[in-house]
Amino acid sequence: MATLPHASRWMLLCGCLAANVAFHRVDAPAASDLYDLGDPPPEAAIRAASLGEDVLAGYLLMVYLQDYNVHLGTTTPLAAMDRTSVRRWLDMTGTLDPDTGYPLLLASRHYAETGEPAERRKMLDWVYQRFAERPNQRWPWLVHAVFVARHVLHDSALAETYAAALRTQVDDPKAPSWVRQMDLLLRADLGEMEDAKIILGGLIAAGQIRTPAELRFLEARLSPGEAGHAAL
Repeated sequence: MATLPHASRWMLLCGCLAANVAFHRVDAPAASDLYDLGDPPPEAAIRAASLGEDVLAGYLLMVYLQDYNVHLGTTTPLAAMDRTSVRRWLDMTGTLDPDTGYPLLLASRHYAETGEPAERRKMLDWVYQRFAERPNQRWPWLVHAVFVARHVLHDSALAETYAAALRTQVDDPKAPSWVRQMDLLLRADLGEMEDAKIILGGLIAAGQIRTPAELRFLEARLSPGEAGHAAL
């Protein structure tokens, strides 16, 4: 059987996506109860169907997942989707394409910001687990998880756990210095000044304060007049 050239596959994909968008604009969705999307197809079946195009297959899985709650003219509240099933689909995409950040983006920005607190925590926990596998590549999504935990869930302890992981696990010199400083700023924001000072000392000892201006900024955050006014 003849196979489509690589460029033709992408053209076909783009055409399908364009048709999908046009369909949903023309035909307004009605309510539905498609809450559990079930398990993703077996990995072997996906690889066979994609003819070895694992990156493309992973991308298509994420497009399907992202659009699942608006499917064939029906709509399901995003908050009602079963997060355990969602995590299985995200895991499958990570298996097919370990370098993609698409699943982490959906988890932290799409699914972690809706639903019951327990369901949101499932998504944040998934981001945290995937971050630990590749901290230097996946820190942007754990940064967002800190904000969701702090300002959406109002769970300061969870936010501190994530911020501490950023400080201790991200060691790429190309990563912005504020990534490792989030733990300090968060604790200063929460009024935990002694802990913040200990963290500052650790950052200095590890050579993670890059300029005198950074040091002055962080020391100012720890002064009595700045308590409660940190960036987080």
